[in-house]
Amino acid sequence: MKNSIIKYGLIAGTIIVAIPSISGLIMGYGEETFAMGEVIGYSTMIFSLMMIFVATKRYQEANPDVVIGFKKIFLLGTGISLIAGIMFGLYNVIYVLYIDPDFMQKYYDYSITNIRNSGISEQLADQKIAELEEQKELFMSPSLNFLLMFVTVFVIGLVVSVISGLFQRDRNKLTKS
Repeated sequence: MKNSIIKYGLIAGTIIVAIPSISGLIMGYGEETFAMGEVIGYSTMIFSLMMIFVATKRYQEANPDVVIGFKKIFLLGTGISLIAGIMFGLYNVIYVLYIDPDFMQKYYDYSITNIRNSGISEQLADQKIAELEEQKELFMSPSLNFLLMFVTVFVIGLVVSVISGLFQRDRNKLTKS
């Protein structure tokens, strides 16, 4: 199972880093691409973590005489999510420190513009911007950025692992009966 975790974790991590990198090269990295970048980023996270389903199926095919229950499937998915989350977190740190050092400031400015253009009252917008300003130091931190990106991928992976475990465990029981 360890080999499956490493193999499919690296595949999921590569997908989750490669697609946003390629889309950035195609679309550019300006503020006008941030909204689409978020859609691509979250879609890629979900897509890449579908490797959990693939890994489970391949593991079941390689071990046809073993009934693979929810716990084993969940652990497989958790391991894959852990590797993919670490890879994506590291990619984001490298991106904001070396590739686009101004990214965090540009994204911060983009967030303020979105608050101002959201249609809420000026007073509420000022309040939200003041809250954002209080959090700016954390927002700009590469280590917090790593943690946030890691946790985002990992939590999505846990959800996919539970779904995979429930779905494939039941299918596995039916085929072994």
